[in-house]
Amino acid sequence: MLKKIITLLGIIFFISCQTREPELLPPSGPYFQSLSIKFNFHNDGSKQNGRIHWRFDDRCAKFLFFTPLNQVGLELNADGEEAVLLNFAKKMFWKGEFISLLQRLWGIELTLEDLKQILIKGRVPQTELSSKGISVSLKNDSRTGAPETVRFRRGSTDLTLRISRREFRPGQIILINYSGRYQAADLESVLDDD
Repeated sequence: MLKKIITLLGIIFFISCQTREPELLPPSGPYFQSLSIKFNFHNDGSKQNGRIHWRFDDRCAKFLFFTPLNQVGLELNADGEEAVLLNFAKKMFWKGEFISLLQRLWGIELTLEDLKQILIKGRVPQTELSSKGISVSLKNDSRTGAPETVRFRRGSTDLTLRISRREFRPGQIILINYSGRYQAADLESVLDDD
């Protein structure tokens, strides 16, 4: 019996003395951030709900738009403010400015950099957005202080983004050139559901 107790104490001592590597946020070396976002959009009787997974580093961003069946329907790649929207089902892509894509999708004129500042740091460029008629309200996470819910309003447009998960991951965002495999098209053709 004494032998079992000493063995058990030895195991407990061994487990308690193990060193653990510290978790660095952000990780050392190249890294990217990842956000899982649920969106609700309302505008004059039209409604959209969905889920977006957004990965970005200091130069590139990749947005994955999921269908109700949890498959990737659209992918948006951004290098700075230059955007490429891909429709995998149609094998088509559109190339243009990020701000014009958001204007078409949700009626909100935001640059990628402004969107990052709002969703990551909670910094709202009030004067710039007020001049465009956009109001932004934030609800922050009580633990981290990071934005948890962001609501954009412009006229009859109401867009709510709920951030469900934030992560730092080692690595970089690498954008693939789809121009050789997919057909270039206008934005309406790429967005059309058929």
